[in-house]
Amino acid sequence: MPAIKNIKIQTYMKKYGGVWSRIIDYDMGYRKYNRAEFKLVFVDDKEGNKRTFATNILIGEQIAHYYFKWYSKRWGIETSYRVKGDFKARTTSKYYSVRLFYFMWSVSLYNLWVLVSLIVALIFFIDLKKPLVTAKLFGTVLYSSAPKRIT
Repeated sequence: MPAIKNIKIQTYMKKYGGVWSRIIDYDMGYRKYNRAEFKLVFVDDKEGNKRTFATNILIGEQIAHYYFKWYSKRWGIETSYRVKGDFKARTTSKYYSVRLFYFMWSVSLYNLWVLVSLIVALIFFIDLKKPLVTAKLFGTVLYSSAPKRIT
């Protein structure tokens, strides 16, 4: 998983600035029973930017950049989980059917957003690396185009 670049990790990034890949043992937490131990991996991407991720897999520094490349293929999946939150309805209902309906509605809106992005890419012959329309913009346009209620 990507490591959050807190002050301690930023210090390590400066320390290993000229190194192509580096793996260190890292632990976090404040108490004896509330600690997490893992490997912190520093690699340079194609542009030369230092990237950091955490793993519990035993890997060598020589092949760490391959793991980074393979993990970067998952970023679309991770992004989809985060973006689905933009479509999630807020409710305090304790009724399962209401909560299920809101969840299914948010999944439908997400799928509609993906479909619109694909259709726009096909119409304009664009190789889609990322969506042309953000999820927030899509939701705003969709919400603002809804018929207004007359009071």
